[in-house]
Amino acid sequence: MSYKKIIYFPFLLALLLGFSGLSMADDFAGIQTAKVVWNVTTGDEKVFLDRMDLIQQTADSLKKRGIKPEFVVIIHGHAAKFVAKDLKGTKFAKDKLPKLQQAHSSLASLTHNGVPVEVCAIALKRAKIKHSNVRDFAVIQENVFENLIVLQNKGYAYMAVN
Repeated sequence: MSYKKIIYFPFLLALLLGFSGLSMADDFAGIQTAKVVWNVTTGDEKVFLDRMDLIQQTADSLKKRGIKPEFVVIIHGHAAKFVAKDLKGTKFAKDKLPKLQQAHSSLASLTHNGVPVEVCAIALKRAKIKHSNVRDFAVIQENVFENLIVLQNKGYAYMAVN
């Protein structure tokens, strides 16, 4: 390899990478709506709280760009405990959740900002969480797998939170 090729290669590489960064900024051009279904299954309180915060941050960031977020949060599996008013008598009764009220506040805030929160009736039954023990911000759906399928067929991007 000649001396000139060795000098020009890093320059050319930097130039190409620089242009690729510019094109990423244009990825938002023409987008008016961002449809996303968040499939939440994590039972880890720290992860759950972090992801609910990130969902809200994402919605806020999109709004700043002039893009309307159309988000749906679907909760099932171990995440069902985060919509329960009280864990006594449930499958999660022994779980230590010192920030359960914070989880409730995060979900209530999302719904207040127009993000529906749906919880699976099957998950509630398996976790022994009675419907009367579910916080008002959550809408109980018969089978959220059906909702996930339908929303994806309507063009919602799928985001796993596990």
